[in-house]
Amino acid sequence: MGELFADGDRFVSGFESDRTDPSTYDRPAAEWLLEHLECGVLLAQGPMGSLLQSQVGAADIPAAYWNIAERAEVERIHRLYRLLGADIAITNTFQASGPALARDAIPESVERVNRAAVFCARRAAAPCTLGSMGPCGVEWTLAGDAGHAEAVGAYREQARSLLEAGASGILLETFCSMRDVVPALDGVGSVLYGMPLLVSFAVDDDCSLLGDGLSIEAACLEALHAGACAVGVNCCSIPAATESVRRLVRLTDRPIMVRPHAGMPHRTDEGELMWDENPAAFAEACELWCADGARIVGACCGAGPRTLSAMAEVIEDGRAAS
Repeated sequence: MGELFADGDRFVSGFESDRTDPSTYDRPAAEWLLEHLECGVLLAQGPMGSLLQSQVGAADIPAAYWNIAERAEVERIHRLYRLLGADIAITNTFQASGPALARDAIPESVERVNRAAVFCARRAAAPCTLGSMGPCGVEWTLAGDAGHAEAVGAYREQARSLLEAGASGILLETFCSMRDVVPALDGVGSVLYGMPLLVSFAVDDDCSLLGDGLSIEAACLEALHAGACAVGVNCCSIPAATESVRRLVRLTDRPIMVRPHAGMPHRTDEGELMWDENPAAFAEACELWCADGARIVGACCGAGPRTLSAMAEVIEDGRAAS
């Protein structure tokens, strides 16, 4: 891996204040997103973590660390997805909350890692950059207890860092239970100041959350009630994604998003992570999602540039025909 940023780099470490400065928020890009969700289908970029982990010798390197040590590679992947047709960039920050950085032994501050990730994503010049946030992993029992407060604070800190760095909105993704998402909604909601919030759940083939078995409809209703402007699923099978879209468009007139994975990875004899990518299957499913009313489509773990290119062709054909 390359060298860490020097202290004099534009990405400063340490969160100097607990106060949010919404004057720095990228409201024009947020307005672009909300406007275009009303009138057509948007293509989200493909995964970042699985692409980084599939590189030689990188299977066990935390994805968030690349924002600091190898930002040129993160930028390159964002630019590649944009070149292939992505309308929405997604920051490499799925596991970049304070608790996640501590677990991965990444010494840099939450602010520095997330600012670096937004900088890399925005270099691709997509019209919109969503700040990715996954479950922080903090356990809690009752609302207001120490664990709950820690989780809410972790989500608040990461969301603030992303938005103040220029993210166009926050994407809560791969949430598997309401116990995970409730403090996330509380923490993120306290720093949004009108910026878009999108919430995506990981489901099984019955369209139930992987962690607590709640139906995708019930989970999305909770997110919508908390102010989400779009809801959906990610990191699930293609059949689960297709069925979830059909069920969610009957539930709400809010935009629906869908980004399934490419299956489970396997390790090569050299120890590298590999996925069995199937661009044709994603392209075929993409036609169904668009026809059924999804507004944001994309792909999650293991589905790389070839898959995104195939989906972009489907969307472009749809735009040309409309």
